[in-house]
Amino acid sequence: MRRSIPAFLAMVAILLFMSACGSNSSSSLSAGQVISNTSSAMKQLKTVHVNMTVAVTAGVSGLPTTTTGSSTPNSYTININGSGDEVLPDQASLKVSLGGLGSNYSFAEITKGQQVYIQNKQGQWYVIDKSKLSSNSSTSVLSSASVPDFNKLLDLAQKNAKLTDHGDETLNGASLRHISVTLDKNGIKQLLQSYGQLQGMTGTSQQTFDQFFNSAKDLNATLDFWIDESTSYLHRFEMKFNLNLDLSQFITPTPGSTT
Repeated sequence: MRRSIPAFLAMVAILLFMSACGSNSSSSLSAGQVISNTSSAMKQLKTVHVNMTVAVTAGVSGLPTTTTGSSTPNSYTININGSGDEVLPDQASLKVSLGGLGSNYSFAEITKGQQVYIQNKQGQWYVIDKSKLSSNSSTSVLSSASVPDFNKLLDLAQKNAKLTDHGDETLNGASLRHISVTLDKNGIKQLLQSYGQLQGMTGTSQQTFDQFFNSAKDLNATLDFWIDESTSYLHRFEMKFNLNLDLSQFITPTPGSTT
């Protein structure tokens, strides 16, 4: 997962150290210690294979009533799956598929030094200089992370994080420690800011993001980690987003229309 793996795990380690929860694991290590050890171990790797799963479930309200009587879906599910490999310090490949909202989208990305090669779903390849990719570009999400500000994360951990230590679980024949962190709306925004995903926005883009974020209700994210304590390697990571979105503030009523 490129250099974002150590930074992300280091951030989660802070979240876990600031949370207290029991565990049914036979290990003497706390959940925070397990994550901290994993953060250090992953920094030492020269090659990494990644399997990524992201699930987004969204409920929608505030849509106008149609005059034809047709129904509008009030919930949506988006699934993102990715797999790739990295050879440090500057070579990586990634394939991502996205399904939901009645369509499927996929792309592939290869990075060699400062050159980024992107393949669209039609099979066409494009080359872009890495320096020209904006920090909030969808094609640079995995490569734009930097080490977060731990002082800011301390406050985040105390107010916006909930830890669940599931103890030991068997996954693909291996005994792994399963740890999850739940972030609320403010925690998610701090997460995005820590990873630079809100940087470089223009005034209009920032306004649109703020409007979207403010309209999101019951927004939370769950981050799940499965870790082999014998090696401190991360074997599996899942991210799940759940939100209810009120679209009424995005819609400008037209005179004479039915809402």
